[in-house]
Amino acid sequence: MLSRVAEHLYWLARYIERAEATARLAIAASDTILDLPDGVPYDWESLMQVFGSGDSGPGISEAEVMEQLVLSLEHPGSIRASIASARENARVTRDLIPKDAWIALNELHGFIERQSFAGFDRSTRIRLLKQVISNCRLWHGCLVASQAPDLGSLFLRLGDRLEHADMVSRLVDPRVTQMVPGVPTRWSSYESIGWQNLLLALGGVELYRHSARNRMRGIDVLDFVLRDNNFPQSMVAALAQVDRLLTQLPHQRVSTDLLDTIVDGLKKMDLKCLTPDLLTQSMDWIQQGLVTLHGNISSEYFFFQPNNR
Repeated sequence: MLSRVAEHLYWLARYIERAEATARLAIAASDTILDLPDGVPYDWESLMQVFGSGDSGPGISEAEVMEQLVLSLEHPGSIRASIASARENARVTRDLIPKDAWIALNELHGFIERQSFAGFDRSTRIRLLKQVISNCRLWHGCLVASQAPDLGSLFLRLGDRLEHADMVSRLVDPRVTQMVPGVPTRWSSYESIGWQNLLLALGGVELYRHSARNRMRGIDVLDFVLRDNNFPQSMVAALAQVDRLLTQLPHQRVSTDLLDTIVDGLKKMDLKCLTPDLLTQSMDWIQQGLVTLHGNISSEYFFFQPNNR
């Protein structure tokens, strides 16, 4: 397989996962606001900082944040920008992805391009976000049903799981959840709401409750989304899949030592002694490790060219 083709498939999967994860985040944030009493503010500025927007500032409103996260083409991490980038990568690899997957992505692209921020109230936004998630799930279903288990599928799955691990690290950042287990905050009286919505963002509420966890305790939720091997969307489960995929790539040219270091750091993290700064630093450390791993993959399997994707 040509290295450029492999790179397109890898980024195609990353952009699809990014769009779906951002949609889930936006729904979780909206649900949190609805569940909180009047007068309890949500720190939109911090959320945008975590997701890499340079356009946030003090006093940024919910409407402005949602415009940037959902429909802006100027914010590269928005749902609209991610879907447009995914479609472009799919367009040049059409012969290597199932026809139904290509149709599903085209329909999603057409749907999001027809949207306008005019009249974009909260209920309209929620319906749009749920449609994005549904179409992304349809895309994945088409791949599972029709994609041959070849080298192309390896790069698709690798991009998907690497992006997912990165997104989990951002979702648990206290600047997004605005909570840390055991640390009093202005949200302390409503923390069960916040932790439940974090689980909603990862599609893990039902499995969490089935795991003999009857209370929405922050320390249990963090352990579940970061370190529970039985939760397919946890960070450690995503990293385990990345590890397996790397060993299946031709010549195994990318070492898994860095992944082992990240997983070991996750296992040693003392969730009982976290502070907001320590949790943020831990997630930043993981993100930097994933960036380094991406660079290793790129230099070994793709045409080397600096990019800011």
